[in-house]
Amino acid sequence: MNAGWQLAELAADTFAVAMMLVMFSSFAVVGLLVLSMKRNVARRDRHVDALLEELREVPQESVAGNRGRKSPQQPSEPWLRDDDWWKRS
Repeated sequence: MNAGWQLAELAADTFAVAMMLVMFSSFAVVGLLVLSMKRNVARRDRHVDALLEELREVPQESVAGNRGRKSPQQPSEPWLRDDDWWKRS
């Protein structure tokens, strides 16, 4: 009868060890994901930095001048045209 209890204890210990391994591996996966995200966030893209610098260098006067300039009046919908649209081309 003693051998039966030893097998039951061995099965319970095996299950406990297997569950600990599963929990450790799941925490390791989550930790690696967090580490990978943190590493990728810390790394900046040089192309984005170059574009941001280019936008900062644009003078504000030219931006304001472009807003004040009026384009030829065009209807908002492409199917609405003036009666003499064909003469302008």
